[in-house]
Amino acid sequence: MIRRAHRYFLISIVFWLLFSCQLQAQSKVKSTPLHVFFQQNFDSTIIYHVGSNWNNSPHYLIIAKHKERVYFFTYISPYRHLRGAYYPGNLPLKIMRAESTFQATAPDTNRYFLPRPLSSDTLLRAWQLLNLPHLWLIKDERETPTSRRGCTVIMDGDENTLYLIDKQTIKAVDFYTPDDEGCEEQDPNRQQVVKVRDTLLMLLKQWNRQWQW
Repeated sequence: MIRRAHRYFLISIVFWLLFSCQLQAQSKVKSTPLHVFFQQNFDSTIIYHVGSNWNNSPHYLIIAKHKERVYFFTYISPYRHLRGAYYPGNLPLKIMRAESTFQATAPDTNRYFLPRPLSSDTLLRAWQLLNLPHLWLIKDERETPTSRRGCTVIMDGDENTLYLIDKQTIKAVDFYTPDDEGCEEQDPNRQQVVKVRDTLLMLLKQWNRQWQW
């Protein structure tokens, strides 16, 4: 009886550990209406989010593929970089309230979600540049905790998240300042995050140049 009870106890611990790991994995994925929209309507989607300890509200650069076409989108608060600026009257208060409304709104295909049209060739080259089969296997710093050994850590740096979406899964991987000095060179996962960030920022800059007044 003692051996049987001991065996049941060990089995219970194993199941509890597996359940805890599953909960932790699920907690990393934020399935907002916007994420679900891309899962339902596109074959593959990459969302890059950057935030910080003081403001980690959605700040998305998005590239997505449907059949043979590639698309570029943003989901960004138009007020994010205006807080704290001085303007006459009650404009600063209105900006603060507008930013609070944005932060309280679940990401979706709403007024903050904007297609950013670029040439098909430009978008296809960007998609190919991301080396997608390897990217979908990326592991974040919680899964590879030794990846920060020997790094020069930047205090109060950026929180970076990649959402990798296909028809089956919505995967989230998190990195704190992926290009800390000494970190990127020794960790291929961080190299992938930096590559995605730089590629999508390049697309945003091209769109800004194309549509500037």
